[in-house]
Amino acid sequence: MLLSPKFSLSTIHVRLTAKGLLRNLRLPSGFRKSTLIFHTVEKGRQKNPRSLCTQTQTSPDVLSAEKTLELAQYKAKCENQRGFILQLKQLLSCGNTKLEALIIVIQHLLSEREEALKQHKTLSQELVNLRGELVTASTTCEKLEKARNEIQIAYEGFVQKLNQQHQTDLTELENRLKEFYTGECEKLQNIYIEEAEKYKTQLQEQFDNLNAAHETSKLEIEASHSEKVELLKKAYETSLSEIKKSHEMEKKSLEDLHHEKQESLEKQINDLKSENDTLNEKLKSEEQKRISREKANLKNPQIMYLEQELESLKAVLEIKNEKLHQQDIKLMKMEKLVDNNTALVDKLKRFQQENEELKARMDKHMAISRQLSTEQAVLQESLEKESKVNKRLSMENEELLWKLHNGDLCSPKRSPTSSAIPFQSPRHSGSFSSPSISPR
Repeated sequence: MLLSPKFSLSTIHVRLTAKGLLRNLRLPSGFRKSTLIFHTVEKGRQKNPRSLCTQTQTSPDVLSAEKTLELAQYKAKCENQRGFILQLKQLLSCGNTKLEALIIVIQHLLSEREEALKQHKTLSQELVNLRGELVTASTTCEKLEKARNEIQIAYEGFVQKLNQQHQTDLTELENRLKEFYTGECEKLQNIYIEEAEKYKTQLQEQFDNLNAAHETSKLEIEASHSEKVELLKKAYETSLSEIKKSHEMEKKSLEDLHHEKQESLEKQINDLKSENDTLNEKLKSEEQKRISREKANLKNPQIMYLEQELESLKAVLEIKNEKLHQQDIKLMKMEKLVDNNTALVDKLKRFQQENEELKARMDKHMAISRQLSTEQAVLQESLEKESKVNKRLSMENEELLWKLHNGDLCSPKRSPTSSAIPFQSPRHSGSFSSPSISPR
């Protein structure tokens, strides 16, 4: 330790002089002038006794006035110096606290330095021990490297021998596998060919059976269709003959009715003619009477007017009779047409029903033919799929044969020599790699 615990600030204060304090302490800018004044006053005090002695001899009044002035100046200076001294005391107290803090920091640093020295000693001892261990480790490492080189040389020789054995075993296994796979492929190819031929024969038989069934069903349907068409033709012909017969019967009946009505009309016409003749005779007689009356009654105008009205009424009656005769003829024709239309409507209904039945039968036949065509298409698709499968199998067989001839296939199981090897060297790992392809 540089400083003892009994070392205090009072001893430092005794040793320091006033000049040293004034030089070392840094005062503010306002107090520096006062220090200079203080030094000058002290110097003046040292020089004043001689001047005072000379002045006391000259004039006491002047001295009294000067003394009062000097006393006032001294009082002012003393007050200034007191304030300055107080400030110096305060600065000294602050400096003392700072020095105490510095002493504490120095003591702490010295304690840390002692601890660091102790740690340095322990670390130096450890470093010496580690250097010794490093020397021993380097010697053991050199020995181990020599042993490793020897073991590596022996290992490389052993690996070369194992590689040679492995290559010989691989060649033998490849030859065996080629022979085995050629035999297997030939067997599989023969089996595939036999199965393909069986499937072909089965499909051909099924196709022939379906074709035969389709043809027989087609022939049966055509025969039934032709029979039905013939039956329909016969029914149509019979219905036509019946319709013709009924038409002829109706025609005959209509002709008979026409003859009867014509005879009745002729009778009516004859009756009307006879009536007309009688009426004409009556008219002639009446005209003669009228002429005679006119001659007799030329002078009567009312009778003339009545006769004219009678003539006009007769003309109107004749016109109405003609219209009634024409309407009777039209009614007869309309009745005939209505009867013919009703008969034709009934015949049309019958023919429409027969046509609908025939259409339904034709739709059934078309549905059956469509079903047969769809079945035929499905069979053709199945045949095409099976032919594609056969082609794919033949292609796979060809690929297997080509791989066997080129030597790409290898055994799925490992050889006992290769499985017995516990490890492989990184340098010669390429010599142990062999392709492993599983058989299909």
